[in-house]
Amino acid sequence: MTEPPSGDDVLVMPPMPLATGQLLEAQDDGPPQRITKVEVVISTEDGGELRIPLVHRHGAWWAP
Repeated sequence: MTEPPSGDDVLVMPPMPLATGQLLEAQDDGPPQRITKVEVVISTEDGGELRIPLVHRHGAWWAP
């Protein structure tokens, strides 16, 4: 792994839930939809993309 430039911090996911809930309100007055997957998407300056799927535990969405 390449060392980050001096003074830059490496991204760390906190050991706490990043979201809670099981339903997403509909945008068009329809019924709420059950959530099956939550991801954090990280885009890098070189155009790359990293998708981190969160894990559903204890009623909340956690970093793996």
